[in-house]
Amino acid sequence: MKRGRGKNKNKGKIMKKPVSLRRRLLFLVVICWIVPVMIIFLFMTLYYRKNVMDKTEISMEEGLRNFTSFHAQKIDEAIAISKKTSYELVIEKTWKKYKWGAISDAQFYKEVIGNLKSRYYNDNRFIISVFYLSEAPNRLYYTSREPVSYINTYNNYVKAKANNITEQNTSDAHVEVINGRVYIIRNLYTTTNYTKFGTLVVELNTDKLFEGIALNKDYELGFFVDDTDSMVLYDAHAKDVGMPSIVNKLKLRYSTRLNRKIEKVEDSVYTALIYQQKFDDYHLGAVLIANKAVIYSELIALSYIMVLIFLIIIPVFIYMLYFIARHITAPIGRMIEASKEMEQGKIGMQIGGDPMPNAEFSYLSDSFDRMSSEVKYLFDCVYNEKLARKEAKIIALQSQINPHFLNNTLEMMNWQARMTGDVAVSKMIEALGTLLDYSMDRSNKKLINLAEELRCADAYFYIISMRFGQRLRVEKEVDRDLLQLQVPQLILQPVLENAVVHGIEEVKSGTIKMKVYKENGNVILQVINSGKIMNQEEVERIKDILEGKTGSITAGKGKHISLGIRNVNERIKLIYGEEYGLTILPYEEVGVASTITIPYEIPVDSEKGKLLYNILNNPNFK
Repeated sequence: MKRGRGKNKNKGKIMKKPVSLRRRLLFLVVICWIVPVMIIFLFMTLYYRKNVMDKTEISMEEGLRNFTSFHAQKIDEAIAISKKTSYELVIEKTWKKYKWGAISDAQFYKEVIGNLKSRYYNDNRFIISVFYLSEAPNRLYYTSREPVSYINTYNNYVKAKANNITEQNTSDAHVEVINGRVYIIRNLYTTTNYTKFGTLVVELNTDKLFEGIALNKDYELGFFVDDTDSMVLYDAHAKDVGMPSIVNKLKLRYSTRLNRKIEKVEDSVYTALIYQQKFDDYHLGAVLIANKAVIYSELIALSYIMVLIFLIIIPVFIYMLYFIARHITAPIGRMIEASKEMEQGKIGMQIGGDPMPNAEFSYLSDSFDRMSSEVKYLFDCVYNEKLARKEAKIIALQSQINPHFLNNTLEMMNWQARMTGDVAVSKMIEALGTLLDYSMDRSNKKLINLAEELRCADAYFYIISMRFGQRLRVEKEVDRDLLQLQVPQLILQPVLENAVVHGIEEVKSGTIKMKVYKENGNVILQVINSGKIMNQEEVERIKDILEGKTGSITAGKGKHISLGIRNVNERIKLIYGEEYGLTILPYEEVGVASTITIPYEIPVDSEKGKLLYNILNNPNFK
């Protein structure tokens, strides 16, 4: 009843349909190809791109700050030098002497020019220095590193700005960018009564102003001083780059003056930064302009690489789908259809069709076709024919070796011997009958009493003793308390036969002693025979025979005996365990001892032992 309920329970379960190989392969392709590519793509486009752009902008901002500080320092140094002209009082004292008539015009000119040369001409940070008196702005005192014609440049571009500052009541240094040149213009006042007496104009050497800058050449650098129209570029060729739109955007941002702040402007081609800083004498705006295609060239190259990877992956992915469909799923589908048809009764059917696309499935297809043909052959011819022939042979053998037929024949022979008074022959026939009946095992028992096993041994001893006569002596020591012990059938006769053949027959006479006793919870069945002493090589050979090693079984005369003792050892180990069995070893230098060791009680401690015991004692077990 329990078994029935379990069966219905299992029958009611809904079996989940397994996923097809095609779907699993497609899923594997997606996992191994598409997912990693998408992860790489997202990483490159989101994280890596943003990281590169942020680092680039940080680098640009840092470079712009360094550029601003560097130029502010240069300009401040030039302003400080221009202020020393007032502090040294050389020109002021000379002007006072000239005003009081103490010196002539020529002497005044000589003193002023000498001071300008010592202060500015010999300093390569300046190109030109100009001084004029406030009441005579057209009379110039100047020194210049450039040709004399440079005075025309001053008159055309600088003079108006300088005169405008002269009219102002201020001693501040004015930094002016005029026609791409950097000038410092300041009024000179007396130190006693703060009377304006002249104006100093110096032009800075832009080559020295930009000297020492080591910034990325991909950037275009420049700066404004107060006015966005007066831009000075780090690279003289940058004027030809053609970036008016981005410059106009920078000028708009510069119109709102902020201190120490970086702002960013950009268009489709350029990105630019402006950094503004207020100093005592001027307001400086530094700019950095960069072409996006140049500074982000790595990202552009990366984009091209990603596009190229996609262009490569797409056809590869399509080919993989085609490959899986043609070389795996299609052949498997054909073989599955063929198997289904064979299950439906189409025995011998062939897969056929187009050849398989690869060697592996070609081999499987050919094997399937061959097995299908062999199955059909077995069903059509060989199976039925061999079955009929086997049944005929079995019937013939059974009729020839029928135990009743043999026993009846031996009984007739025994009766005939008694009728003639031949007692010895009669006893031999009876002993032979006992052996045959015991060997035929008509009761079909696998475990018997030890007494029955000893009765078979006695019958064998009688037959052998009739052969050897006085040359064979048999001794027995049997513990009669063990006669009802259950032992496997036919374990003594093969051992006795081995003792006779390999012991007694070798020397033509001898003694066989059989001992049955109990020792340490085990039962010992020992057969000791005199005869030839075993050497170490024979001991190892017998051990190999008992263990069933290939090639160790004696050929010829002793082959059936070797098979018998090996069978005894194997059966005992199978029934009782590996610690029990048969051993054959030299005995006290006078013979050989064959010892069978079995437990006094069959081991039924485990479920396996109980099951084995029940099977062996079941008369229906065959």
